[in-house]
This record gives sequence, structure tokens and C-alpha cells, in this order.
Amino acid sequence: MTVILFRTIFIYFILSVVLRCMGKRQVGELELSDLVVTLLLSEVAALPIADHNMPLLNGLFPVLLILSLEIISTFLKNKIPLLKKMMEGKPSILICRGRLDQHELGKMRLSIEELLGECRLQGYSDLRDIYYAILEQDGQLSIIPCASKQPLCADDIGQKVPERGMAHPLIMDGRINENHLSMIGKNRAWLEKTCKQRGFSTKDVFFMTMDDTGKIELIPREKKK
Repeated sequence: MTVILFRTIFIYFILSVVLRCMGKRQVGELELSDLVVTLLLSEVAALPIADHNMPLLNGLFPVLLILSLEIISTFLKNKIPLLKKMMEGKPSILICRGRLDQHELGKMRLSIEELLGECRLQGYSDLRDIYYAILEQDGQLSIIPCASKQPLCADDIGQKVPERGMAHPLIMDGRINENHLSMIGKNRAWLEKTCKQRGFSTKDVFFMTMDDTGKIELIPREKKK
């Protein structure tokens, strides 16, 4: 039991490091090459856990080899457009300027029911509302609606709206986020002073943010009943 525990923790740690080295793209979306890597890693990583007689190094070597191949192939794909096209394909335009491309739909082996389902998931129940529908390389459907169906923005009515940027989380569940604090050019002393001005200590704050305009939102921690 101890051997299984040790091997599992070790392989888990190695896989976490390997996937981190591969980048966030592998976690957020799966293209064909990413799927192949994921399947290989799952198979290879399971072997030293299940087989007690296999040395851990024998199980570690294929994982590192797959990591090296992924890094090399990604580098080559970025340098050689033809290789990238061969391995990843290209986006497919299913609806172009409001017109459904039935040939491309058949080429992608998609039925009209599947396309309608994907459109409904993005809030479009009528194909006439869509100007472009593009099936991306990772299988996601990107939709550009017709101009009459696009939401009205400030530019359309000639209004100037200040950029608020992002709301930087400075305190989460009483813990100070040093990364976002440094991003806005502030330090702990400023944070403690700001909280004190509002009648709280940093430990009394459950959640606190500040956007790029300096607007602060603060949610105090609820007292335990």
C-alpha cells in the first residue's frame, strides 16, 4: 500500500509539472495533437503505478520524452506554416456573410441539427441572425452576428466611456494577493491603510478589488454565528 501511495504521488507531481511546462493551452482546449498527448500521458503514467516491478525511472522516461516531443513539435509548427496546417488543420467557415455553406458543413461531418444546437448554446435560435459561423481548429464554434443583432455599444451612440480595465483581487478570503497588489503599484502598507479608512483590518475583509480607475469594492467577512 505504501509503494502504491508513493508511486501515485510521484507520478501525480511529475504530470503536474509536465502539463505546466506544456502551457495553459493544453488545459483550456484540446486540439488533435493535444488529445494525442493527453491519451499517451494517461496510459504511460498508469503503468508504473499499476506495475510494482517496473522501476519508476522507466515510467518517468516516456513522460519526459512526450514532453520533449510536444515542445519540439510546437516549435516546428510555429516556424513551418505547412506543418502547422497539416497537424492542426484550419478554421472552417460554415456560414459566410449570412449564407450557409452546405458543402463545408458536410465536409466537417456536421448535421444541420448539430449546427443549430451549437448556435442555440450561444444564444442564436435563427441562422438568419448569423453573419459568420466559424468552426475553429479546437472544435469551438465562433459566431459573428449580423449587424442588426449585435448589442448596441457606446460608439454607436457617440458616447465616450472610460476604461475601467480589470478588477484586481487584492484580498480573497482574508488573504492578500501580492501579485495583483504589485500590478497596481501598491504595497501592504497602502492596503492596510485603505482598509482601516473603511473601518476594517485586512483580516476582516472577505473580498476586495480595485479596478484600473481606482474604484474599490470591499466585502467584509461575515461574523460567525
